[in-house]
Amino acid sequence: MDRETAASSASLPVTSPSVLAPAALALPVPANLVEFISMYGTEDACLDALIAARWPGGFVCRRCAQTKGWRHANRRLIECAACGFQASPTAGTLLHMAKLELHKLFLLLYLLVAEKDGTNCKQLQRQVGVNYKTARLWTLKFRDMLHGRERDKLTGRVQIDETIVGGNDGTSIGRRLGERRNYVLVMVEDRGKSCGRLRLEAVDDAGKDMLQTVVESRVQQGATAHTDGLASYNGLPEAGIKHRPEVIGDPKRAGKCFPKVHRVASLLKRMILGTLQGRISRGWLPWLLAEFEFRFNRRGAGKRPLLFARAIEFGLKATGKTRRYFTEKGTMFHEMGLT
Repeated sequence: MDRETAASSASLPVTSPSVLAPAALALPVPANLVEFISMYGTEDACLDALIAARWPGGFVCRRCAQTKGWRHANRRLIECAACGFQASPTAGTLLHMAKLELHKLFLLLYLLVAEKDGTNCKQLQRQVGVNYKTARLWTLKFRDMLHGRERDKLTGRVQIDETIVGGNDGTSIGRRLGERRNYVLVMVEDRGKSCGRLRLEAVDDAGKDMLQTVVESRVQQGATAHTDGLASYNGLPEAGIKHRPEVIGDPKRAGKCFPKVHRVASLLKRMILGTLQGRISRGWLPWLLAEFEFRFNRRGAGKRPLLFARAIEFGLKATGKTRRYFTEKGTMFHEMGLT
């Protein structure tokens, strides 16, 4: 194929490959949805932004390290001008092998993070113009990316308590939950009048082994865990975590003793009841919690679209799972009764 017909007429802009800016900062950040559509309303605009984020210091060929490349006109590829190696800006990223148009993918990811209470698949279907299965697939891809990434442990004073999510099926008694309900362990840094970083984990029970293992994996040694009087937390000092138990007694005092935890639990349940219409899957619950945690920890962002840039940055470091992966996962959850 003639290179002049297969590629654009100009080579990619090249700067010194040693000068690398953070990928999120390489993306123009719009102030609102109107500006977002103006910036990322076409396939070429989205591809240019993705190339800038993937190679912030300029294109560098993975095979020969040359810095001059040509954009293909009809494919998402960059061809090295020296050796002819073809590199894809989406390869090995969240958008790996994506068939959907880039401007629709960018809009879909933007809508997932733009609102503090999130969105659901039916809303994405209507607003982006895709079918429900596509909206569901990319919602799961986004949540899976957040669920699988490494997160720093909490430090300082950390309020910890359990909450219960899911509908009441009439079989739950005390801490023995029915099939539709699930424990969520809420861990949030106490910074005086405000909440710090948040970690959420779905747990099967409130036993010692389960709770202590999760806390040890999410809270830094030397931090202080502020919990209620549940005996399951008594072994935390052996793991190097200071323990400050507080027996509540009257359940009405729980909100005053642990205001940060109860604030987070209230927002989580409000999101489930409002945005998701009260429908959650116990199997996919950890993925849902990862999405809520991502938005909550960036609630102070000056511009909500900054979360989109951060999501793209994370997406460049993780290969998106295939539709088959999520189908098999969903089938497994169904067989286990976790739908």
